[in-house]
Amino acid sequence: MFVQRNKGLFLPALVLTDLALVNFGYILAFFIKFGWNIPRENLTAYLSTWPWLTVSALALFYFYRLYGGYRWRWAEIFASLICVVFFQAMSAMALSFLLRGFSFPRSVLLSAPFIQLALLGLWRRLAWHVERGLLCSRRVVVVGQPREAAALAEKLESVAGGVMKVCGLVVDPSPANGGGKIKQPEAEPGSDPAGPVQGRWPVLGELSNFCECLEAVEPDQVFVCSNLSHEDKARVVYACVDKDRKVYLVPDLYDIMLAQARLEQVDDVPVFTVGRLVIPEESLVIKRLMDVVLSLAALAVTAPLCLLAAVAIKLDSPGPVLYRQKRLTLQGKPFYLYKFRTMVDNAEKESGPVLASENDPRVTRVGRFLRTARIDEIPQLLNVLKGDMSIVGPRPERPFFVNEFIKETPEYIYRMNVKSGITGLAQIAGRYSTNPEIKLKYDLLYTKSYSPARDLAILLQTVKVMLMKDRAS
Repeated sequence: MFVQRNKGLFLPALVLTDLALVNFGYILAFFIKFGWNIPRENLTAYLSTWPWLTVSALALFYFYRLYGGYRWRWAEIFASLICVVFFQAMSAMALSFLLRGFSFPRSVLLSAPFIQLALLGLWRRLAWHVERGLLCSRRVVVVGQPREAAALAEKLESVAGGVMKVCGLVVDPSPANGGGKIKQPEAEPGSDPAGPVQGRWPVLGELSNFCECLEAVEPDQVFVCSNLSHEDKARVVYACVDKDRKVYLVPDLYDIMLAQARLEQVDDVPVFTVGRLVIPEESLVIKRLMDVVLSLAALAVTAPLCLLAAVAIKLDSPGPVLYRQKRLTLQGKPFYLYKFRTMVDNAEKESGPVLASENDPRVTRVGRFLRTARIDEIPQLLNVLKGDMSIVGPRPERPFFVNEFIKETPEYIYRMNVKSGITGLAQIAGRYSTNPEIKLKYDLLYTKSYSPARDLAILLQTVKVMLMKDRAS
């Protein structure tokens, strides 16, 4: 009871302290500038506008999912804090321009973000540890084919930072679902009596006796892998609902097609309207306008940086500054994608098409920095202006790899129902090592849920991803 009561108080305390520290950062910046004798006009201006600053800060904290982030690693939380402080500074500058009575000296506007980041960083690090202490470990059961279930169990325990504890797997060994017969090792003396181990986790049983496994273990949550048949998924869901257990489904293509489905009625029959995997034509006009405006603005702002990058590339290694590579975009149309060259010239002359690895030896010294800072992607803004790409959309892939992916996953072809992009949902939600199948699901979900607001949200989240080495490819 004590733990539950503290959990209920934790979120309000988190919100109030965050907002207090944001405002305290401004006040401290004033003290650093003026000491105890803050000019009356400055203090009055701040007191009249602090509600707007507080509301913008609260919106940013929620947008970057800083309330309810027990699953996130500290690096992700800190990257979110950097974005919150940066865009809060942009909001403060905008208010100082729009509200003439908002008398913030430039030194206050420049120093406040650094003070806020230091205060929020220390506070949020403490809160991150406290939150994990208040959270009880969630007992989880994973249902699926042996290999897929074990991979999902590994991810759940590692990503959740110990908050989730996988207490076992319920597996589907049937060849019809790609399972095959399980070869289970003999249980060693003194081992867990729940059963032999599939990797690190006990196999509680097979899908046919899922209800018995559910009653025996009584987990808090059940995760269902995507490759089970819909009949098997339904059996698991019905059993979880009957036992009042929360169930999570990893979606397959059919589930993604049902996303954003609209409930309608034909006479007295309820029906779902399943939309097409395309962006509506009226939305394409707005999307293209946003692409042109944002690309021109970004090219103007980054022009000095591009000049420095070009000089560094030339001095570092022989070869051209820009690198052209054939990629595929909308409806499989080929085009040449532009990037700053980050590898040695003719890197694939002998090897042929090869996917770049995280520590690729072909990458030059300057190229490694350009990749880390994502500066190598800037020339793609030229592709956007030409109409080959959009700013937001699935990443364009090379024809050779597209053909290979289609052989393995025929649904990959639907990915090219929209124009390729510089960044996308798969880039902000996935990691460098996320496999193409999962990235495909995010790309299809993006198409199903497109809106101009969604594009703007992805762009703002991309700023956070750029601060994290393993979150984008």
